[in-house]
This record gives sequence, C-alpha cells and structure tokens, in this order.
Amino acid sequence: MTISAQTIFYFVSPLVTLMAVSVAYLALLKQSQPHILVQYRPNPDIQTFIDLVIENIGGGMARDVMLSNPLPAQCFGIEMPESDGSEVLKDGLPAIAAGQRFVFDGGQYGGLKNKIGEKLEIDISYTFKNPLGLNRRRRERCVLSVGHLSKMPTRTSAEQAIVEALEGPNVTTLQKIQRELQTIGAALNKIADNQRR
Repeated sequence: MTISAQTIFYFVSPLVTLMAVSVAYLALLKQSQPHILVQYRPNPDIQTFIDLVIENIGGGMARDVMLSNPLPAQCFGIEMPESDGSEVLKDGLPAIAAGQRFVFDGGQYGGLKNKIGEKLEIDISYTFKNPLGLNRRRRERCVLSVGHLSKMPTRTSAEQAIVEALEGPNVTTLQKIQRELQTIGAALNKIADNQRR
C-alpha cells in the first residue's frame, strides 16, 4: 500500500496550521501577561536610603494582587536597626497597570537586613485577562534581599546636590547668587515704587 502526496498533505496541513495558531496564541499571551517585580534598590536622591519598588514590567494589567507576606518598609538604621519599622501592602493592591510602579520608603541597610535576614520569599498572585478575554489566576515567586546593597555607593544626585547647596548650612556660591538676586529684586521693586509716586 502506497501513501500518496495528497494523503500526506491532508494530515500534515492541519498539524502545521495548529502549530502556527499555537505559536501566535503563545506570543499574544506573552504580550498580555503581567509580570510583577518586587525589589529593594538604592534611592537615587538620598544617600543610604533604600526604596521598596513594586512594578508591573509585563504587558497586561494585574488585578487583585495579593502577597503571601506583607513587605518590610521604613526599617531605618545604617549599621543597626533603629526601630522595628513597618509593613506595607498587607491587603495587596486592587490593580497594577502595565508599566505602573509603586515606590515606598524601604529604609536603610541595617534596618532592612535585621528585618528580612538573608532573604525573604514572597508569593505574588493576581488575576489577568488572557488574549481570549478569559480571567486567569497566576502566581509568581519573588525573593527579596538587601545583601547586594551592603557596599552600595553613597552618592548624591544632581537635584539633591542643588537643594543642599541652596538650603545647606554652608554658604555656597549658589546661596551667594541667590542673595544677590534678592537684593537686586528688592532694589528694582523700590525703584518701581518711587516711579509710581
């Protein structure tokens, strides 16, 4: 018994079509699926401060976001903890849109290290809509740690440096310029008042 090319085509064609549809669906699923990232990272503006950042780096909206444990926050102390700190997101979040980010005061290295130890594993569960419009529940695991921040550089951003230069206790060139401009402004106001009379 010989198999004709037409018979092979009848069997192979639906398989190829099914594979193409599956690949397209997986690509759409990947684009519509949220991905929640929770991390501690250095604050860009304040030396020694660490931010707690929760963000959706995926392509879809996550709804009914629940965390297995509340997240340690406001745990201050550089070498040793100053207090027990607090916890955030005990009740989770109603939704996190694609690209949306929440930033909390995490604290400082000593306070956070005391609170979470070597690592803290958090299970994050949420609901999202798949490409067919059906609600799906997903669970992800995130491992939080601050050990990698022990040797973080303590730098000040340009914005913070300007604020400190304007408001700091040491007289800086910017403060001198500010005072001179205030003096010039007062003199111009006085001249304007004299001309009105």
